[in-house]
Amino acid sequence: FDFGTLSLTSLKLLGDAHLSNGSVRLTRDVEVPDSGAGRVLYSKPVRFRQPGTHKLCSFSTFFSFSISNLNPSSIGGGLAFVISPDSDFVGAGGGSLGLLDDKGQALGFVAVEFDTLMDVEYKDINGNHVGLDLNSVVSSQAADLGGLDIDLKSGNVINSWIEYDSSFGVLNISISYSNLKPKNPILSVSLSLDQYVNDFMYVGFSGSTQGST
Repeated sequence: FDFGTLSLTSLKLLGDAHLSNGSVRLTRDVEVPDSGAGRVLYSKPVRFRQPGTHKLCSFSTFFSFSISNLNPSSIGGGLAFVISPDSDFVGAGGGSLGLLDDKGQALGFVAVEFDTLMDVEYKDINGNHVGLDLNSVVSSQAADLGGLDIDLKSGNVINSWIEYDSSFGVLNISISYSNLKPKNPILSVSLSLDQYVNDFMYVGFSGSTQGST
């Protein structure tokens, strides 16, 4: 898919997510101490297993995002690229990036989180990292973005490439301010998605605020 422009015919907006000036905004500006969450999905399910054999498919995606805040001293949870079995679930506000409900439960998901808040509950390494989340917001692996001189909370446009090679069972995540993909990924994970994806899944983004704008 290549979205030059965004339209409601190809997207499903859930929770606080809405279109604004040609972009999708995942959360709304709310007064402290309120929290919120939003999710946007491609409106149709995407095949993740080959027909007949049910073998895993390889996939790649490139997207751009920015995280901005009316009040820089108060920090939201961040956002995540998410692969979900359900097209209606949207999680609670707070530090779980909208991936979990208000009881801390989820339907199952694969997510790459761009986390702006160090949350001890979720064993975050810091407040500026990328992580791989498998049915949990406690990342199975995470990488500090400070080493790339990237600040998620800068408000700058950040580019990300996520690529999965089903033959080798490797997921690569690359991040840059430039639109040229870095030579080396910031995170490379040996991963079999076999237990995490159905034949068809929904793909999109989830984000949350935590008592802040």
